[in-house]
Amino acid sequence: MKAKLSVLSLASMVVSMSASAQSVAGDLNSLPDAVQLRGGKNPLVKVDDTKRIKEDKTKPSMPKGRTVANRIAATVNGNPITSSEITMRLAPVLKQLVAIYPRRGQEFVRQLAISKRQIMDELIERELIRSEFQQLGGYIRDSIIDQEMNRTIKNIYNGDRKAFLESLRVSGMTVRAYRESVRKNLEVQAMRAQKYDAEIPPTPDELRREYELSKHEFRDMTKDKVKFRKIFIPLERGDTKETMEVKLSLAELIIEELKKDPSQFAEFAQRYSQDMYADKGGQWPEIERGSLSAEAGTIIFNGKKDEIVGPILDNMGFTIVHVQQVKFAPAPPLSEIKEQIDRRTRDKRSFERARQWISRLKKKAIIKTYI
Repeated sequence: MKAKLSVLSLASMVVSMSASAQSVAGDLNSLPDAVQLRGGKNPLVKVDDTKRIKEDKTKPSMPKGRTVANRIAATVNGNPITSSEITMRLAPVLKQLVAIYPRRGQEFVRQLAISKRQIMDELIERELIRSEFQQLGGYIRDSIIDQEMNRTIKNIYNGDRKAFLESLRVSGMTVRAYRESVRKNLEVQAMRAQKYDAEIPPTPDELRREYELSKHEFRDMTKDKVKFRKIFIPLERGDTKETMEVKLSLAELIIEELKKDPSQFAEFAQRYSQDMYADKGGQWPEIERGSLSAEAGTIIFNGKKDEIVGPILDNMGFTIVHVQQVKFAPAPPLSEIKEQIDRRTRDKRSFERARQWISRLKKKAIIKTYI
């Protein structure tokens, strides 16, 4: 009972403060058809019907008075890896970590450092493998780069192109630079395929086993559905750090009580939540992942049935969710993704050999890091 009284007193503070305020990458799958080695065959490539991503010319590339220094983060045999590319790759991870750890404590810092190190290592390996690809005179078709960018927008940004372009803007990266980054990633995939294509093709049984293991990674994730109850504590334009702290503390106390007794959810939603379903005990209708922000979608869909998730922080406020049911979109048939499944099967076979190959490339390379 004491904890409930603490929640109530905090809620009273929130109400009084609010009254005076006016308003805080996809798994890239190997695409052998995308690669052309000069002098080789001209493969048939299915062009994506979606329009090519273009920069928004109506807005400045950065907020007025702000600039992003695109420093060199590392070089591999003289080829640069830029800080903006690391920032762009890190952006979805950072948003998710901020949502999960609104207080940004030690675990937030640790997870962010791990992610940054992983991204740096991936980019260094990418440059090592690309140099091999370029020596063979290979290149990637523009239509395949378009397809990959559209797939990233669908799977990482829930199909929200504006959110994708905003991430580019914040990281100081242009659409042209991002296309170049995608092209480099595809060159790496193509080089891996070229390196190990001489292997014995996977048997039908091997393909079927790999398909069953990984088929859901190829689904249209924006069509996943979830049913949940929700408590929403909004942030407003006039909120101070003190107000935000009170609201966060309120959210944390509510979660503490709900984990002891989930049956209180409807009562707490009616008392504290401020959204369209608060008067219904926070019960939302079934919605698709594409209707949620990318970071909230990832966190909620990773939740287990009957789990209390939160507080999830975004620019609108703090969200507490009781996950009731998750339905994942159907996986495509094997016939549609046979090429990708074939490549995954081969990659798994050759994993150790690939590690040894990259290790040899590293020993011969001149690698310098600056951040």
